[in-house]
Amino acid sequence: MATPPRAVRPRGRRRLGICLALAGLTLAGLPAAGATASAASAARPGDDGGTANFAPATRTVAPVRVTRTTGSVDAPAAVLDGHPTTLTGAGSSLTLDFGEEVGGLVTLRFAGGTATGARLGLAFTESSQYIGTTSDASNGGGGSDGAIFADVTAGSTWTMPAASLRGGFRYLTLFGTSDTPVSLDGVSLAISFAPTMKDLRAYANSFSSSDPLLNRIWYAGAYTVQTNTIAPSTGRVWGPPASGWDNSATVGTGDTVLVDGAKRDRTVWPGDLGVSVPTEYASLGDLTPTRNALTTLYQHQAASGELPFAGPQVNFYGSDTYHLWTLIGTANYYQYAHDRAWLDGEWAAYKRALGFSLAKVQPDGLMSVTGTADWARGGQGGENIEANALLYQALVTGSALARVEGDDASAAAWTATAATLKDAVNSRLWDDAAGQYRDNPSSGLHPQDGNSAAVWFQVAPPDRALRVSAALTRSWNAYGATTPEKNSEIATFPGSMELQAHLQAGDATRALDLMRREWGYMLDSPLGTGSTFWEGYLADGRFGYGGAYMSAAHGWATGPTSALTFYVLGIRPQSVSGGYALRPEPGDLASAQGSLKTPLGDIRLAWHHDTHDRTFTEQVDAPTAAVAEIDVPTFGARTTVTVDGRVVWNGRAGLAYGAHTDGDYVVLRGVPSRADIGSRALGRVATALGASLTTASGTPLRAGGTMSVPVTVSATGDTLLHGTVTASVPAGWTADPADFTLDTRDGPTDTVVPVTVHAPADAAGGPRTITLTAAADGTSARTGAQVLVFGNWPQDTAASASSFHAPNVYEGQQRTYDPANAIDGDPATFWNDDTSGQYPDTLTVTAPAPVTLHGVGFSSVVDGVPTDFTVQTWDGSSWVTRAQVTGSTALDRWIPFGSPVTTTGTRIVVTGSQAQNGAFTRVAELTP
Repeated sequence: MATPPRAVRPRGRRRLGICLALAGLTLAGLPAAGATASAASAARPGDDGGTANFAPATRTVAPVRVTRTTGSVDAPAAVLDGHPTTLTGAGSSLTLDFGEEVGGLVTLRFAGGTATGARLGLAFTESSQYIGTTSDASNGGGGSDGAIFADVTAGSTWTMPAASLRGGFRYLTLFGTSDTPVSLDGVSLAISFAPTMKDLRAYANSFSSSDPLLNRIWYAGAYTVQTNTIAPSTGRVWGPPASGWDNSATVGTGDTVLVDGAKRDRTVWPGDLGVSVPTEYASLGDLTPTRNALTTLYQHQAASGELPFAGPQVNFYGSDTYHLWTLIGTANYYQYAHDRAWLDGEWAAYKRALGFSLAKVQPDGLMSVTGTADWARGGQGGENIEANALLYQALVTGSALARVEGDDASAAAWTATAATLKDAVNSRLWDDAAGQYRDNPSSGLHPQDGNSAAVWFQVAPPDRALRVSAALTRSWNAYGATTPEKNSEIATFPGSMELQAHLQAGDATRALDLMRREWGYMLDSPLGTGSTFWEGYLADGRFGYGGAYMSAAHGWATGPTSALTFYVLGIRPQSVSGGYALRPEPGDLASAQGSLKTPLGDIRLAWHHDTHDRTFTEQVDAPTAAVAEIDVPTFGARTTVTVDGRVVWNGRAGLAYGAHTDGDYVVLRGVPSRADIGSRALGRVATALGASLTTASGTPLRAGGTMSVPVTVSATGDTLLHGTVTASVPAGWTADPADFTLDTRDGPTDTVVPVTVHAPADAAGGPRTITLTAAADGTSARTGAQVLVFGNWPQDTAASASSFHAPNVYEGQQRTYDPANAIDGDPATFWNDDTSGQYPDTLTVTAPAPVTLHGVGFSSVVDGVPTDFTVQTWDGSSWVTRAQVTGSTALDRWIPFGSPVTTTGTRIVVTGSQAQNGAFTRVAELTP
């Protein structure tokens, strides 16, 4: 059952804790890099002040409350205080709550007087949804995890066997197995994660802001990755046991390694490292687990150069994308650690691996994916946007690594290939009407992962990055950003990528909205651990990945942590081998402060944005060798900038420190290592609106139906705007006005406004143009949209075909393929011929009375689009060709006739289809 959606904040500034934010903005108040998070604040998770470190203060922890009991349980809460609690009978159970995600080995202390020889069951779960006498799922096989059992000895202690270590759980259920009473007066857990950290709360870095929720999100991401850092000998055994679980496998080298999840899989997965490594660096600061994870992957490189899809013990191969994530992880590790000795040792393997990917680049400049395993998305393969964006990042960062290694030939070659690849992506995969990249050149899918990666890794030019950022919000709902390439579920791996994309595009307010919506939901949902982030979930907020099997502490979901440090606070790594830029993106925050321990020295930064006084102040404490530049945001206004009280930018020209503007920031270089920087707007910013179609109508509007038309409304100024988007529609249609709010005090901004239009039941088929107008504060802007309308056949219209496939079961659902599917008004059903690769295939539609047609609407499905066909009508004695289509890849289209035709019969004769999935002809809809 889904939990109700949490309240979602509208875009706009929130003055959260300004008084607290103003205090402590002096350099003396900045938390020191390397200081323990507990020293930076005594606040516990959920407090509104200070930080919110979720890590336990000691390595031995105890449950904090009783969640429920069943059967006969005497004094259930007594065990929390070291006094006896007694369970009697096979139906008795006691569920204890540790208050947050934990993991390790449980020890029970049995009270004196307990009958020796009894057994007590133990069952574990991360979510309250699966509390019971059977543990949630982790072993990866068909058998149940079940429970483990303790043999009771009065006055003794019992500790779980090492192989039964439970890597991630919040709730422990103890249950009786017989009528013999069992008394215990102690329950404790020895924490197993982060095995080399003496103080689990001693994070090297810190973050806090004027929004307590974002502070909690930052620390929950850090804690999630901390729970994913394990002793290499405590990974999950693979293949799966028939029942139960076994976490005694060796899954990596060294004494600590970064894996994908706490409960499971407890294995090195390269894709997960794309998010968890930046999180580990931005928060915990110790990159040894990352180095050991990467070393493990290189140790299992195939002779061909291919790197694993998953490390030991899983040892899967066959993923071009995860192969590339290892290369990106290599560059991230070197950038964060400057570990030249390690890079030297892996350089030959790295070059073989990049060569493996480059061998798949086609003459058109794009890589064609043949290793189609990926993160659980659908439809991987071909010239895929996600894979090509990853390859571009691998080439760009690989070129930098080659220069570190003195390999100038590789650096030059990879730089040139990256440029060609970028051009190919933007010429062959960009869909200008949609404002996004296609999944591959022939696809109608605009995926979250590939579009986000294209912006994050700067494949997209700045203007396209802004359009992609706006278009991605079309998939948001109350629980987060849905993922088209995974059944429109909420996938937190590409969701983490999307956060980076919004910030890379320069829209921090949009990124913060998504953090609060998606990560705020996970953190506060009663289904979760209250401390860690999930592998993924359904669009209605329920657990995904099989429910009980889903990992509720998964590193790939921790994107907000690095995003808040690198972009929002603004301590941003600039290059693989170089320094850092201090470039805050405040969004709707009043203040932020934090630290980052870097190979070039410790950086501390604090800033405050006062929209009333129109000022922005920063306090910097960083070695000059570490900071390449300091970028002061202008929020769209002409500003003055001072350093330690001295004017260095007068609004038009630089007076010191090489001050100049790049449009959105005033850029300074050579600023002292400790400095107070201030800026003030010199004048008002005129209010101006812009409106553009966020995406063209990809799905046809059925006569009698409704459609949401998304409009991107952009604004400049320095005020809070409240406005409305209206639509001018054809006669007989209606449209619902849609309101919007934009806060331009944070600088130029935009939002996507969905406008709902309604077509009457008798609407004629064909393209229709509507005009959309955004208006606010006495100004307005217009844009147009073309909507493809599919009409309705008269009642009793029939369909027949040259052949059709027999019904079958697909993904557990009964499917039919008869011709009537092509006129039923449901684009999810379709006619499928029964002659694979043989043509012609004919679909005929017969109306009960003459119908006047100006053309026909045509819809297919992604893996069987007819490419070549004719459209014919019956003139009473013969079939007359009205349109000829060749080389089509469109899923939905209008096929116009040269002049109106009145007829009772219409047919298409297909002479060629796309070869995917058996070379069948598939037509989802043929409409008037």
